[in-house]
Order: sequence, then C-alpha cells, then structure tokens
Amino acid sequence: MHRVSVPLLASLVFYPGTVSAQDVPRPVTGEPTTLGEFAVVFGVYALFTLVVGAILLAISTSSVRAIEGRLVADPLNTGAIGLGVLVGGFVALVVASAVTATLVGVGAPAIVGRAPIALTVALSAGLTVANTIGIITAGSVLLRRVGLSDDAHPNPWLALVVGTIIVQLLYLVPLVNLVVALVVVGLATGATVEYWWTDRDENGGEGEDEGPSDPEPREDALDR
Repeated sequence: MHRVSVPLLASLVFYPGTVSAQDVPRPVTGEPTTLGEFAVVFGVYALFTLVVGAILLAISTSSVRAIEGRLVADPLNTGAIGLGVLVGGFVALVVASAVTATLVGVGAPAIVGRAPIALTVALSAGLTVANTIGIITAGSVLLRRVGLSDDAHPNPWLALVVGTIIVQLLYLVPLVNLVVALVVVGLATGATVEYWWTDRDENGGEGEDEGPSDPEPREDALDR
C-alpha cells in the first residue's frame, strides 16, 4: 500500500468530512510528488473551502465580519479559548467512545455505539466552519497589509479567495501545515465561540431590560 503524504494527512485532519474515520476507506494514493499531483490536492481543498466560505457569507456576512473583528482585536484571548474548546472537544470524543464501548460490551443496544459518530460529525462540521472563517480572516489581514484595501473591512468575497489561495498553499508544506492549521482553526474557533457567547448574553440582557421599562408608559396613561 502506498504511503499517504503528510500534507494530505494534515488536510484530512483539519478538514474532516461528515463521516467518521471508521467508515472512510484508507486512501491508497501515493505521495503527491509532481506538480500535477500537488495541483490536484490543492484544487480539491481550495474548491471545498470556496464552497463552504460562499455558504457562510451568503448566510450572514455580518456575523463573519464580527467574528473576524474579535479575532483581530484580541488574538491571544481568542486563541486560548479556541485551544480550550478544541482540547475539550477531543477529550469529550475520547470519553464518549470509551463509555459507549463499555455500555455496548455489557449488553446495551448497538445503536448506543454510534453516539461517538454523531459527536465526530459535529466536531468535523465545527472545525470546517472555523477553518473557513479563519481563512477569510487571513485573507482580510493580507489585503490590508499589502494595501489592496483601505477599508477596515475588505471585501469578504475577495478575502475568501485570497485567503484560500495562501492558506491552502501553506497546507501543502510539511510541518508548516500543522502549525498553520492549528493557528487558523484555534483562533477562529475561539473567536466564533466568544462571538456566540457574547451575542447570547446581549440578547438575554435586552430581554431582561424590557421588564422595568413597562411601568413608565402605564403611569403616563394613568396621569392622562
């Protein structure tokens, strides 16, 4: 059996599919050594990134920009949050696998053993979204650094294309791909979680503030 390239493995790790690793046949292709083979690997993952990024931007460009803003404003904090979420997610996956395997071993229905697959799918989807948001952010930063955009928020579609080209090329470099993927996914994960949590708190706060303001109109109505 041919060996799988380190870049391809890194891409598979940080670009997980929606099926668990147990259900995916082992790749039998050899290491990409020619320019054409590297172009195929780059093209497949670049196209996938563009599709996912287009979906995210079509759903809510403002949310992507808000997450990008949090990432750029405080990368250390978002990175710490992201690392904690990633570690916690994989620990949860390991624990869930061990628990379900034990339960099936003592007579639980076989469907219980499928629980880790559902968690794997959720983690895979989350990592894919985080990776894509991180790539869009990288594209925005690059556009501002090279002076191609004077706006605080460069065109997100152009940022998606630029970020995809640059980051996916780095993903083809052994060892460098692991570092880049960890930084991109970790920062984007932290920024996304922080954005979701803050937005959740703000929405909850607005609902709580509406109560005390109700009596004032009622008092005015009584005075009239």
